[in-house]
Amino acid sequence: MKLQRYKPRTFQGFTLVELMVALTIGLVIMAAVSTLFVSSKRTYTSQDQLSRLQENARFAMHFIMSDLRLAGYYGCLDDVTNENVFSAVNSTALAYTVNQSAVEGLENATGNWLPSGISSVPTSIHAGTDAILIRMADPAASAALTTRMANESAVLTVGSTANFSIGDTVMVADCARADLMQVSGKTGTTLSHATGNPPDPGNLVATLSKAYDSPASVTKFITRRYYIRDNGLIPSLYSDDNGGTPQEMVQGIEQLQILYGVDTDNPLDGVPNKYVKAASVSATNATYGWNAVVTVRIGIIARTLDDKDTVLDNRVYDVDGDGSTDLPAQNDRYKRRVFQATVQLRNML
Repeated sequence: MKLQRYKPRTFQGFTLVELMVALTIGLVIMAAVSTLFVSSKRTYTSQDQLSRLQENARFAMHFIMSDLRLAGYYGCLDDVTNENVFSAVNSTALAYTVNQSAVEGLENATGNWLPSGISSVPTSIHAGTDAILIRMADPAASAALTTRMANESAVLTVGSTANFSIGDTVMVADCARADLMQVSGKTGTTLSHATGNPPDPGNLVATLSKAYDSPASVTKFITRRYYIRDNGLIPSLYSDDNGGTPQEMVQGIEQLQILYGVDTDNPLDGVPNKYVKAASVSATNATYGWNAVVTVRIGIIARTLDDKDTVLDNRVYDVDGDGSTDLPAQNDRYKRRVFQATVQLRNML
């Protein structure tokens, strides 16, 4: 019988050096993965912020441009400048009347509206920004007369009063004449326009310039202002109608600058020859004044809603393209972009 010698089992493992090498490689891989994750997260956050910035700018431009295209719209009337509006409401800060300019401007958040000289500056308007006022009839809130008025002071009978409320400023017009008034009462399908205060400013008189008949229509008349207002730490685009409660339209709109395209020809040919600020419009065409404004150039700065960027923004901005600085270097970490657009005033030619 052959005896076998017992051999102890040999145990093998990693040496300390091998462990250190493995740990080092693992740390390098983890660092690379972590760096890639952080970089991807930063890129995603940056792209998301820029996408929202661009979306906010698009909405802001859309609101202003859509209303500018309706500036001076008074139904089928091409021009109501010479119409005798006997029932214009009492004089107020915004001067609700079709005889005022369809577009007005306010410069640098101070002074008066031009050309009317109205001194009503919006509350909490952002310093150094422009504002614009637009007068128009709202085609989405209109109703046709169904019955001839019994006399100039009679109620207006329309197809539906669903779009109107007591206190609304409205325009009743056919293709020859227009009257501006305030709705003092609503009963069934009739609208009344009595004197008094239903609410402020009320009607100066209850008698219109004529007894209107079908196909005349009643349409809401809007004096709408757009401006930048401070909303805590985030400046936003606001609007208000007929001096009512301000409505926040779009967040992150930091600057609004307006230039007016003036037709300097005599007679007017509808083509702008020069872009100027509101204070220079009348002097640019002394013959026609604000009637020579045929286009409006809008410039805005949209910024991100938080300051998570890693790069300081130390640039200066020319918002309206006139060569001057509208926003100096802010030296903060918000991203900013400038957007410009030019709108033709279809109803002012």
